[in-house]
Amino acid sequence: MRRIGLPETWDAREADRGFMASLATLAFVSLGLELVVAGTVLTATGSLPAATPLGWQCLEWFGIGAVWLLVARALVAWSRRRGVDPLPGATPEGGQPGTLDHRRWRGILLCFVAAVVLALVLPGMLDGSWAVAPVERYTELFAGYGGLAWLAMLAWVVRLVGRCAVVASLLAYSHRAVSELVDRRALRWVPWGGLVTGVLMAAVALLDRGQAAALTTLLVYLLLGVVHVRSGESLRVTALFAVPVLALL
Repeated sequence: MRRIGLPETWDAREADRGFMASLATLAFVSLGLELVVAGTVLTATGSLPAATPLGWQCLEWFGIGAVWLLVARALVAWSRRRGVDPLPGATPEGGQPGTLDHRRWRGILLCFVAAVVLALVLPGMLDGSWAVAPVERYTELFAGYGGLAWLAMLAWVVRLVGRCAVVASLLAYSHRAVSELVDRRALRWVPWGGLVTGVLMAAVALLDRGQAAALTTLLVYLLLGVVHVRSGESLRVTALFAVPVLALL
C-alpha cells in the first residue's frame, strides 16, 4: 500500500488505523454471505436439499463470486478516497514503481511453494485425509451432474476468485491497521495481516473441519502474509498468489 493524494472533497480525511480496521472488518463480515444463501434455501424449502439443482448451484456460486469481487473493489475505492492505494503493484519500499528485485521475488515464490506444499501435505500427515481439494470437488460435481459438471466447476472458480479477493483485502487492511499501531522499524517485516487472517480463518476451519484443517489454515495464511509484506503490501499480488493456494484448502 502507498499514500496518495486526497481527493478534493469537503470531507476528505487521511486513513488511520481505525479506518483500516473497519475495512478489514467489512471484508471479514462479507465472507458470511454463503451463510446467508444457505439460510435462504433452508427458509424456502424447510430443509437443505440433498442434491442442489445444477442451475441453482451455478447461480449461487456465480452470484457470490460476483458480489465478493464488487465488495473488494468497493473497499479499494473507499481506501483510495481516504488517501491509501492498496494496488500499488510490486513496488518495494524505497524503490521505483514497477520494480521488484529478484531476491524479493525469490522469497515470494519460496513462500508460495511452501504454502502449496503445506496445503497438500499437512492435512494428510495429521489426520490421513490425502486429497486434492479441486479434484475432489470435480469428482463430487461429476457424480451429481455428469457431463455438465464443468459448468458447475466454472462457477466454483468464479466463487474462489471472489473469495480470494475479499480474503486478500482482509489480510491487507488488517496488516496496515496493526503495523500502524505497532509502528517499530524492527517489526516491519512481521506478517501481521497473515497472523490476524490466519487466526480468524483457522477458528472457522476448526469449527467446520477439525484441528488438522485449522492448523493448516493458520500456517498457510502466515505464509501469504509474508508474501504480502515482501511484495510491498500489494493487494493485487497477494490476491493472485492466494487463488491457487486457497483452492487447495
